[in-house]
Amino acid sequence: MESIYKSDVVVVGSGISGLMVAISLYPRKVTLVTKQKLGEMSSSAWAQGGIAAAVGTDDHPDIHFADTIKASSGLNNEDAVRMITSEALEIVRFLEKINIQFDKDKDNNFYLSIEAAHSKRRVLKINGDQSGKFIVEKLIKYAQSQEHITFVEDVSVDHIVQKDNACEGIVGHINKQGTVDNFIFLQAPNVVLATGGIGSIYAYTTNPRDIYGEGIAMAARAGAQLSDMEFVQFHPTALDIGLDPAPLLTEAIRGEGAYLVDEHGHRFMNNVHPDKELAPRDVVARAIFREKEKGRSTFLDCRHFKKNSFKIMFPTAYEFLSKANIDSEKDLIPIIPAAHYHMGGVKVDLTGQTSVQGLWACGETSSTGAHGANRLASNSLLEAFVFARKIAETINANPIQQTKLQRVDIANYFPKEKTISKIRAKKYIWQLRSNMTRNVGLERSKNSLLQAFIEFDRIERESEHLSAKLKDMILISRLITYAAIQRNESRGTHFRNDYTQTNIDYNKSHNFNVTDMNNFLSKQALNQNTKSA
Repeated sequence: MESIYKSDVVVVGSGISGLMVAISLYPRKVTLVTKQKLGEMSSSAWAQGGIAAAVGTDDHPDIHFADTIKASSGLNNEDAVRMITSEALEIVRFLEKINIQFDKDKDNNFYLSIEAAHSKRRVLKINGDQSGKFIVEKLIKYAQSQEHITFVEDVSVDHIVQKDNACEGIVGHINKQGTVDNFIFLQAPNVVLATGGIGSIYAYTTNPRDIYGEGIAMAARAGAQLSDMEFVQFHPTALDIGLDPAPLLTEAIRGEGAYLVDEHGHRFMNNVHPDKELAPRDVVARAIFREKEKGRSTFLDCRHFKKNSFKIMFPTAYEFLSKANIDSEKDLIPIIPAAHYHMGGVKVDLTGQTSVQGLWACGETSSTGAHGANRLASNSLLEAFVFARKIAETINANPIQQTKLQRVDIANYFPKEKTISKIRAKKYIWQLRSNMTRNVGLERSKNSLLQAFIEFDRIERESEHLSAKLKDMILISRLITYAAIQRNESRGTHFRNDYTQTNIDYNKSHNFNVTDMNNFLSKQALNQNTKSA
């Protein structure tokens, strides 16, 4: 079958990373493919925080750099951190150029908020807590005005096509009325994965339901190196009202003075960290987790805010609370930690290149080293913008390449067997998510991680013919669990009950590939069989 689309670059994903890469690639011919409509079900669009940038008169990129390093628990790539913090102002100017209106005070100065682990007010917002929504909308509008970009919507990407260890494009299928059919080939010598993170492999998440690591899974199967997969950031304050995903209550609420309390009104963070509610996210999330382990309910207390200020400053959160019949001026707000951001992913260099020729990764799909073991709040959108531009600059600086493939047999990529029904798949997906939360969540141990592997095997065995989504979710879960069992220490978001201290010997990123994990699992199985004999 002839390829349906040919271009210089295929970009997978229509969040901030994907859109910015595509925009910045001018004049290269770009095909941007997205699973749904442009911007839909994107974590970027759900981002309530803003963009961290040292634009205040009392701030400087060097201070922003130091705060990022400190929050990372010593695991950053300092060159990556220096790059994003020094280029932050350029990103802000670009966004203003495309008519992004950041919140400003009466003197027309940026209104800057403060979030956990920042030493200065440096987070730029848009309409309070709607930064992601407005940025994505503006980027889509701008991208649609660019003639070098072709948009392909409602296509799920299944495989990376390679020849001679080089990327040649992607195979996907058109999503039509919930069925899987119409397989297509998008041919290009450069493929950029910008599919988001892994949040939905956990039972509690603030991410859209379709964010489960599919880009990372594809890259892993293509032989790409991975890094820091064990570091999963749980946001401390997701709204605990039984919704899936759990609505996010932005950290800026605590930045404006909200308290964390138990059912008796006790501010438990006072005894946990000098920064109290604005301690690093991992510290706050674990403190809430431990309160719940003790059988105590946890809440966000905003009752001392000025009348109507919550509604004005946090319209998205206010809407969530209103639908749940919660009045922030009178009621305590129930909260729970939820999987929010993944610091690990496909390992890339400072230009966004992976270990596979022609394959690039950006945003939460990638592991740049900018975040280390614990991302500094509101650095994620900044990193996405900066690395998106670097990827485009690097591709544009090289001569236009031609793929080696003239034809691809799409049939080779068809499922060889009928997959399980969506109803059965949902059952096993929930079992998988529960397993990850229970055994590979905020607190881990060797025993819990080994138990997680046992559960993965059981789910895989019982589900017979895996759906593509379930197959990806199991792979991502195994990769995270494997990385977690290799790091025998506690650092940042990775906390081991059996290794509670940080170990200087582990002061480096953990880089590996699927083969490394499979060799480990084979040895584990052999050891188990030996013990049973």
